[in-house]
Amino acid sequence: MSAGEYNVAIIGGGPAGLFLARELKDQDIIVLEEHKVIGKPLHCAGLLSLKGLNRIGFSPQKSVQNKVRGALFYSPQGQELRVEKASSEAVVVDRSIFDEEIAESLYHAIKLSMKVEDAVLRRDRWIVKTKKEKVYAKILVDAEGSKFWLSERLGFKKPSNDMLLPAIQYDMENVTDIDRDFVEVYVGSKWAPGFFAWIIPLNDNEARVGLAARKAPLNYLKNFIEKHPIASKKLGKAKIKRIFGGKIVISGVRRKIATENLLFIGDVAGQAKPTTGGGVIYSALAAKIAAEVIKHKLEGVAEKKLIDYEKKWRSMYGKEFFYMKIARLFLMMLSDKDYEFIFKKIKELNLEREFEKEGDIDFQYKVISKVISKPSLILRYVPSLVRAFVKAFIF
Repeated sequence: MSAGEYNVAIIGGGPAGLFLARELKDQDIIVLEEHKVIGKPLHCAGLLSLKGLNRIGFSPQKSVQNKVRGALFYSPQGQELRVEKASSEAVVVDRSIFDEEIAESLYHAIKLSMKVEDAVLRRDRWIVKTKKEKVYAKILVDAEGSKFWLSERLGFKKPSNDMLLPAIQYDMENVTDIDRDFVEVYVGSKWAPGFFAWIIPLNDNEARVGLAARKAPLNYLKNFIEKHPIASKKLGKAKIKRIFGGKIVISGVRRKIATENLLFIGDVAGQAKPTTGGGVIYSALAAKIAAEVIKHKLEGVAEKKLIDYEKKWRSMYGKEFFYMKIARLFLMMLSDKDYEFIFKKIKELNLEREFEKEGDIDFQYKVISKVISKPSLILRYVPSLVRAFVKAFIF
C-alpha cells in the first residue's frame, strides 16, 4: 500500500484499541493516539480479575501493584458484608504501565500526538483527518473511550449524562488499618450518590481511593475521606500522591456497534460493565471477536460482514450485559434505607457464602439471579425491578 494507506485505522490507543491491534498485528494497521505517550492521562482504578486476564490470554507483569482475594461492602450506616476467596481473585495494576505492556510489540503501528479532527467515508475508503496528516483506511475502528466525540461526529448518539458518571480518585500513602487482600466498597447518598466509593489497597499502607457520583465527585471524595465514620479513620492522616479521573460508562452496550465499514469497541461501544464501570476485560474479549471478523472481511470471505461482530458479541455477552444493566438501574433507584434493608437480608440469608461460590467479577449473571430469586429480599422491590427491566430493554 502507499504511504498513509492502511487496511484498518484504529482511533484510540487505550486498552480497547491496543488489544485489537495485538490481534491484528499481522495486518496493515495504524493506531492513532491523541496523547504524547501511551497510558496517560490515567483514568482507571486498575482492578482486573485473574479469570478475566486468563480469558483474554494476557498476563501483566511490570504493572501489577497488588493482588486481592475479596471485598468488604459497607452500607450507608456501616453494615459490613464480607465476600472472600481462598486465593487471589484479582490484581491491582498501574493502568499507565499496563497500557504500555499491551503496546510493547505494537509501536511500529502506533502514531502518537495524532488527534483526529474528522473521519469521512468516500467510495468505500475512510479519510481520517488529523492536525498533522490524512490517513486512509478500508475499515475504521472507533476506540476513543468515553469521549464519544468521533462517534457523534459519525452520526451516533452518545449515552445520556446519567449513564456517564464523572469519577475522581487519589493514590494515597500513610493509609492505616487496611487489609491488602480486600477491596472496600461504600454506598450511600451522602458519600457517592448514584454509584459507590472504593478503597483499593496497593500495599499495606497505600491505597487507591475514589468514587463516581452524579455530580461534583471531587467534593464527595473529600467529604468521604474526611467524614465517613469508617473510611475517615483509615484515610484521615493519609497523603495524596497522585490525582486522576475520567468518565465511567454505565449505559451498557449501545444499540449499534458495527456497520459495513465501521466498528465501535471499548467504552465508546458501551462495553464496560454497567454495575462497576470496568471495561478492560470485555474490551479485550470484544477485540478477539472484532479481529476475527475484520480478517475475514479483508480476506474477501463473501458471507462474512462486519455486522457479524455485533451479532457474535450479543450472542456471547448480551445476556450478561442486560442483567448487569438491570442491576445498575435498580441500584440507582435505591434509597439509603433500602440499602440497609438489603444488607440486613443478605446477612440473614447467608448470601455472602453464596456469592463466594458463584461470584465472578466479570460474569455477574449468577449472582444477580441468586439475589432476585429470594422472595424475602426482593418482593418489596418488584415494582422497581420491573421499571429497571423496562428501562434496560428500551434504552
